[in-house]
Amino acid sequence: MTRNSTPIKLYYDGQCGVCRTGVRRLTRLDWLGNLEAIDFNALPLDKRPVEESVFAGGMPLHTRDGRLLVGFPAIRHALFHTPIGMLVAWLLYVPGLSHLGGWAYDAFARRRKRDGSSPACRI
Repeated sequence: MTRNSTPIKLYYDGQCGVCRTGVRRLTRLDWLGNLEAIDFNALPLDKRPVEESVFAGGMPLHTRDGRLLVGFPAIRHALFHTPIGMLVAWLLYVPGLSHLGGWAYDAFARRRKRDGSSPACRI
């Protein structure tokens, strides 16, 4: 695995403890600098890559070829482009595990508290 000059852009909610923790873990695995983590809130409205309604469905990611992935597919893609995360990502492409991973991600995202009393997403 080698570094590509075009980073994969992973957007996250910098005001969300869950998002910050997830991005921090991903970037620790990213020894080759393949990922660029961008705080969604720090971007002007006209520079945001997706609407807030899309962002509410999960962490968005722009691949090197311009595709937009959201939620579980985005995390799986990001993991695949890190040296150690690649080992886990291969498993997440297995059809049964892929379905289960998507279900678990969506279930977690639906149950996050968004009332400001916890470090979870406000969006």
